[in-house]
Amino acid sequence: MNRLLAALLLSIPALAFAQTTSDCDGAIVLCGDVYSETEASFNTGAVYEYTGACNAFLEQSSIWYTFTVYEDGLLSFVLDPLDPMDDYDWGLFDITEGGCEGIGATIGVISPEVGCNSYGEFGSNGPTGISTANGGTGNTNGPGNANGPPFNADLPVTEGSTYALVVMNWSNSLNGYTIDFGQSTAVLYDQEPPQLTSLETDCVLQDFVVTFSEPLVTATVEPVDFLLYDPTGTAMIVQSATANSGGNTSDSFTLSLAAPLSVSGNYTLEITENSLLVEDPCGNAGEGTLQQYFEVVQQPFGWDEFELVICTGEDLRLDPNLVVEQPADNLVEYVWTLDMGEGNDPDTLGFNDHLSVEQPGIYHLSMTTNPPCYEAEGSFRVVEETCSVLIPNVISPFSSLGVNDRFYIPGLQVFPAASVRIFNRWGNLVYENDRFDVSSGWDPREDGASSGVYYYVLTLPELPVPLILSDGKGNDTPYTGEAPAVFEGTLHVVD
Repeated sequence: MNRLLAALLLSIPALAFAQTTSDCDGAIVLCGDVYSETEASFNTGAVYEYTGACNAFLEQSSIWYTFTVYEDGLLSFVLDPLDPMDDYDWGLFDITEGGCEGIGATIGVISPEVGCNSYGEFGSNGPTGISTANGGTGNTNGPGNANGPPFNADLPVTEGSTYALVVMNWSNSLNGYTIDFGQSTAVLYDQEPPQLTSLETDCVLQDFVVTFSEPLVTATVEPVDFLLYDPTGTAMIVQSATANSGGNTSDSFTLSLAAPLSVSGNYTLEITENSLLVEDPCGNAGEGTLQQYFEVVQQPFGWDEFELVICTGEDLRLDPNLVVEQPADNLVEYVWTLDMGEGNDPDTLGFNDHLSVEQPGIYHLSMTTNPPCYEAEGSFRVVEETCSVLIPNVISPFSSLGVNDRFYIPGLQVFPAASVRIFNRWGNLVYENDRFDVSSGWDPREDGASSGVYYYVLTLPELPVPLILSDGKGNDTPYTGEAPAVFEGTLHVVD
């Protein structure tokens, strides 16, 4: 056997060419008992690979094959040169866990060598392979006729295991060979149609990763082979279909839509009538449908530091909706922390959608959607005051002074869901707001209101703290009634 050429090849860096059948990643998928090789190889492909201990770790004029076991049994094959003078050696690897990358590896996930034979003698070589019936013994034989027979013993294999077989043409012959698996009791090639197994996407909901039960020939997969139906049954056209792995086959493809999904619900992926183009390497056509629920997640809204007043001796409810109305249907995870000052780690206070506090301070909220598509943050600066509510009875929005130009009620922010309705002198509603506690007030100019006398109704549905009414002249009067508290009065809008 000529090992000199292979030894010289070890000193040549691997070229960055595309994977070919002389590389494990470009292996020919075996789909029948008998395979005839008529295209001889005279190179080692883009990657110089480990081929087995009996081959002295050398690769020479190689072709790689792969197959998956579909039923337990014994593996047997006869590699028969068309010219008995030709010398063919081989190595067999279990790549179920480690893939091609694990062949020859010493760390990480390994693809172990399970068979190797480099038997040969000058002037006569003949068949080799795995066959107890042909006198095979052991799992590794060679090099040369003094180190074992030309055949290894039958190899037990189990369903689901995948193997890579490398055959090396040491004679550099053009004559070729056949590989016959007919003696095997195991079923070694695929007769099952590929099935859709999963459909996943990211938070944008526009690119979807579809996975099949086995690799497909990438050249057979096109966008027209798929349709995605929305919850109403409307078909959404797939714009592109891209394989997620290199080589000629892939079990995973990214399908892209023209626009993201806009409605939550159950979606159904279907292989279309063009599915005869979606094939595994053995020509089995893909089939089936797959249903998956997708949640359209809205981004929560963050804000800069927002100041709230806490009344002395009472507590205050902090809620992100006090600042900006958050999407209602999102699943959100909340983390509340208290700023402990420079150089100190924040103190975690809670994980609910709101937080009740009794002390002033800077309270920080982190919001993360579930699934974790988006994040947002905001802070409340809580200051302590003696609380009183001042209801003005005169405003001057039409003056040029820029003060007292809105109907605004100081102290109202501690009474959640406070509402205001304003009527003109004829009883027509000109303004209403169910969250006047977080409002900047009513500006008559925005509603086209003129100067005159208006009538307001202020309703406080909750009284979380004692209500103290101020007349603006330093006189405070405690409110002794129960919730809801309703106040009515006149408002003069002057020029």
